[in-house]
Amino acid sequence: MNAARDRILASVRDGLLRAVLPDATDDRAGRWAPPDPALPRDTLIEHFGRALASLAGHLHRAASASAAADIIAGVAASQGATSYLSWDDEHLGCPGLLSVLESRGLPRVTYDVPGDPVERARGTHELGGVGLGLTGAHAALADCGAIVLVSGPGRGRLASLLPPVHVAIVSERRMWPSLTALVRAEADLLDAGSNVVLVAGPSRTADIEMTLTHGVHGPKHVHVILMP
Repeated sequence: MNAARDRILASVRDGLLRAVLPDATDDRAGRWAPPDPALPRDTLIEHFGRALASLAGHLHRAASASAAADIIAGVAASQGATSYLSWDDEHLGCPGLLSVLESRGLPRVTYDVPGDPVERARGTHELGGVGLGLTGAHAALADCGAIVLVSGPGRGRLASLLPPVHVAIVSERRMWPSLTALVRAEADLLDAGSNVVLVAGPSRTADIEMTLTHGVHGPKHVHVILMP
C-alpha cells in the first residue's frame, strides 16, 4: 500500500512541476459556451444526446407508456434485472407505466427503509439484489448531458442510487440549454424537494491508483427516456 501511495504522490509532484498556468489574459476559458437558449428543442435534444453519450449514458425516445415499458424491459433483460425500485407512478411523468411494466412481467419492489441504523442497514442489504431503478426527472441539461432529480415524498433517492442500472424518464419539454438557464427560470428550484442532484452518466471514480472505474458509488449504467 505504501509503495502505491508513494507512486501516486510522486506522480502528483512531477505533474505540478511540469504544469503551466494560463495567463490571466488567455481567453481559452471563455471559448466554451452553453447552447443558445433560442435554439429549437430538437437541436437541444441533439446536444443532450451527444453529451450523454460522451459520459457513457444512453438516450431513448418513447411516445407512450407502452413504448417506454418496452425500452425498460429490454434494458432490464440485457442487464439481468428481474425486478426494479421506482418512484411512485404520479412522479414518473408517464401515467400508467408501472401497470404496463407489471403486465410485461417486471415486478416493482416496494420499500420503506426504517430510520433505526441497524434495521436500515438490514433493509438496504435486502434491496441489494434489485437490478434496476426507475425515476422521473425534473429537467434535462443539453450542455452537459445531465438530468436533474428532485427528491421528496414518492421520489426516493434510493431508486437512483442503489441498483446498478438507473433509468430516468424526462419530458422533452423539460429540456434546458444549461443549469444556469434552468435556475434563472426557476429560482426556487433548490427548495422544491429534500434533495436536488444532477446525474451526469454512470457513477465513476479514479480514486484507486487513478484507474477510472464505473459503478463504485452508484449505478454503472444510466439510460434516459425522452417523452413528449
